[in-house]
Amino acid sequence: NNGHPLITPVLSTADMHTIEPLWDINDSDGHGTNMAGLALIGDLTQALESTIPLEIMHRIESVKLLNENGGNAGDPMLHGYLTTEAVARPEITAPHRQRVFCMAVTARDNRDRGRPSAWSAAIDRLAADVDGDNARPRLIVISAGNVYDSAAWQAYPESNSSDSIHDPGQAWNALTVGAYTELINLVEPGDYQVIAPEGGLSPFSTTSAIWEPHWPYKPDVVFEGGNAAKDGIGAYVVPSLSLLTSHHLPAERLFATINATSSATALASLMAVQLMTTYPNLWPETIRALMVHSAEWTSSMRRLFLPQDRQPSKKDYALLVRHCGFGVPNLNR
Repeated sequence: NNGHPLITPVLSTADMHTIEPLWDINDSDGHGTNMAGLALIGDLTQALESTIPLEIMHRIESVKLLNENGGNAGDPMLHGYLTTEAVARPEITAPHRQRVFCMAVTARDNRDRGRPSAWSAAIDRLAADVDGDNARPRLIVISAGNVYDSAAWQAYPESNSSDSIHDPGQAWNALTVGAYTELINLVEPGDYQVIAPEGGLSPFSTTSAIWEPHWPYKPDVVFEGGNAAKDGIGAYVVPSLSLLTSHHLPAERLFATINATSSATALASLMAVQLMTTYPNLWPETIRALMVHSAEWTSSMRRLFLPQDRQPSKKDYALLVRHCGFGVPNLNR
């Protein structure tokens, strides 16, 4: 929604689209506006703690791909066509802009452990601009998808290993983003413990650990996706272990929290557009490469997924990549 004071200056109504003409352009769910705040500024907790003015060199566009959660139920063969429509709308409206496409919409059905789907193939065609003879390749940043079962979070990190990345996150040419977390400071009352260690894979992040070895290593990278808490009864999402962002109903409240691979994907898009703004002549493939090659694994990731009693083998590192990608990208690096 472009009524939020942070978003209004950088989102024109003309840049708000839907794939169905009869839909309204408003965000009734909150997911899009939550992601927009992160893609614009990043975690607002850090922004609010600073007195340094924020210099924003990019703007936001939006395309409503789903009218509501589950709104595209039906033939999954259509998902690629609908995503192609979503890419086309802003390109037709403003054809000469450089842009990063950010999508945190995935499907749990038709996950074939890394094998291509109609949807992931459509993402690959768009990223490589197959239909345009590679004249205008695109940087498409998509989420890996989430471990939704709160009971599974208590089995961390085994639950991440067994929950496969969602369709179309297996797309070879997309930058697929998983989630890690640095958030371990609980302030909520109660006898809670954090689930993931500082710097560890987020409890919400899916992986390609159960894929056949000839399918792509996914996710490519990980960004902050928040943590979860547990007690003797169950596991929970709590605000202090989530990211702060813009609320979709600013007349009611200005701030909301967001987590999981959606927040990670929005932050990845922010880094991508910051690089693209700084280096406007680089190919989208080069921007993607800079992000991946700047990434490093945290010590927690190494402890979680590499053997500590011997020298890790190439197979061990492959398993680490299938959980955490190539690590956490570093903009300064």
